[in-house]
Amino acid sequence: MRKVVGCILLAAILVTCLGMRGIIPVDVDQGGSDMVTMYSEDGRQEQFTPAEAEEQKTVGWYDNFNDVVTKMWKKDGSSIVVYKSDVSKYEKEGFTTNYASIFSKIYNPETEEEKEVLKTEVQSYIDQGWKRGSGEVDPELPMIALTFDDGPNKDTTKRLLDVLEENNARATFFMLGDHMKGAADTIKRMKSLGCELSSHTYDHTQLTQLSGDALKEQFEKSGNNLKDIVGEDPSTVRPPYGSYDDSVKSVAKDFGQPIILWSVDTLDWKSKNADSVYSTVMSTVQDGDILLFHDIYDSTIDAVVRLIPALQDEGYQLVTVSEMGEAKIGGLEPGDVYTDLRPGTVKKLTGASSQSEEE
Repeated sequence: MRKVVGCILLAAILVTCLGMRGIIPVDVDQGGSDMVTMYSEDGRQEQFTPAEAEEQKTVGWYDNFNDVVTKMWKKDGSSIVVYKSDVSKYEKEGFTTNYASIFSKIYNPETEEEKEVLKTEVQSYIDQGWKRGSGEVDPELPMIALTFDDGPNKDTTKRLLDVLEENNARATFFMLGDHMKGAADTIKRMKSLGCELSSHTYDHTQLTQLSGDALKEQFEKSGNNLKDIVGEDPSTVRPPYGSYDDSVKSVAKDFGQPIILWSVDTLDWKSKNADSVYSTVMSTVQDGDILLFHDIYDSTIDAVVRLIPALQDEGYQLVTVSEMGEAKIGGLEPGDVYTDLRPGTVKKLTGASSQSEEE
């Protein structure tokens, strides 16, 4: 016999959960009962026989109370547990289900202590020597890759590295081989900050206009210069103008370098306007994006100084291209072309074993 149960107990549970981190498991083991208590997202609760319960699961009923409620937060850190059907109502009151938009992870590099604090408190901790994040990539959280072409530049790249270090963020640098020799200290600092050292060829020649030894030389000379400085080859390559063909892919594969394009072009070289670069990114960025900048313009660095904390406040991890590739698809393949690692792209790449490139 079906028994309708009141919501007094559920109300008490919700009150108990207020202000607590995470939803408290409240279900009682129903294994020994002749009836199964079922819950709906709008707050109803009924009991069914085990056979009926299985059928009810197909029409929006759950045998786990935690499946019908969710935690919401305000910017001041206060929280409430609500039925999922009430989420939109509480959003109008300033609550959100996005925990990462309210709290940030920070760590102390001296003591290695980690904790989560309100985003409004982060700067005060930074002023005391703390850093954003933990340095570890969480595959479950949104992430993007900031990439910079045409450097390094002694002055502008130094400013960029300063803001990356201050915010515990990493980036991928697609450097020109003929710029490397005069920037050894800058490149060594990139490496020490965990940034990715990559190639933009030796002198920015369009690779599709080359063949044979001339094409290989663009990879080889750039790689040799980087190896002389930090003892390693470029991990990835970005062809000038994003131009590639089968020959370029073949040489990139021989040199062990995935080909990296981009999904968000800031057009910083064209506008040379920090506000324009900032608004372009903030209005278009999404999880898995590869963003294209050039670290040779002061206006770009002015924009990035604002963008890095703003993107982190939106919940994005700022990682290298290879870190994102490892986290989302298990690694990047040499010679394959990657424009982004958005959820749709990841599904395509991981769902087709014989196709591992996104062009």
